[in-house]
Amino acid sequence: MTIIRRIMTAALLTLAAVPGAVAQSRTVSSNDPRALAIVKAFEEKLNITDLDVTNTFTLVQKKAGESDRVIQIQIYRRDKADTFTLVFKYPESEKGKGYYRSKDDLFLYLPSTREFVYRNRKDDVGSTDVRTDLFGKSDVTAQYWANLDGTAMVAKWETDVIKLDAKQLDVSFPVQKWYVRKTDGLPVKVENFSASGTLLRTSYYLDYKQIAPGKFIFTKLLGTDALEKGQQTLLTNENISTARIPDYTFSKAFLEEQSR
Repeated sequence: MTIIRRIMTAALLTLAAVPGAVAQSRTVSSNDPRALAIVKAFEEKLNITDLDVTNTFTLVQKKAGESDRVIQIQIYRRDKADTFTLVFKYPESEKGKGYYRSKDDLFLYLPSTREFVYRNRKDDVGSTDVRTDLFGKSDVTAQYWANLDGTAMVAKWETDVIKLDAKQLDVSFPVQKWYVRKTDGLPVKVENFSASGTLLRTSYYLDYKQIAPGKFIFTKLLGTDALEKGQQTLLTNENISTARIPDYTFSKAFLEEQSR
């Protein structure tokens, strides 16, 4: 037996001796129809495809031993075209920065250099515990395989737990667990994991507002960092409007104008 074969054989024997090691290495590549139905149902409620949405998010980031950090951003969102424009309004050091997304293409505008930098869904907004894909149209079924992972109580709510495994690399997190209320089918908790199964972040959807028949938008969300003890970000969503937004708002040119 060659040295290479000996090494490969030893590795396989070691892997077989570790309980669950083989199961963890398998790639999930199919959907559970029941889980898929739950995901599609909440996406139908959270995606505002017939209306434009304008709103103001205030993010308060807390870190142990540091003063609270406050960021305010204005969102212009059009789910029908899968696009949004995000503009930083506060603090002064962030003012004029922003994001423009058109379907899968996301750009960060830096007013200091007047350039657009191509980004992906993994971008943390203002270095907080919130990522950019939270603000636009949800398209979980295109990015992840969905399977049921039992049920759980979140506060007073009984929830279905949906485990999501990434189909592609350009996703916020390779593995997620969504806790979906049985009463109304809305998510109340989301856990984000690394590919190895390490918990990275947890988000709690604390409140929703109905803005149209069968359509909802969250008004309060708490994001906690599992790796940095005591770090969390609270989002509040205010000044929500469903008035028509001018087409020009969804463009790089509009974003450039906001910093002048």
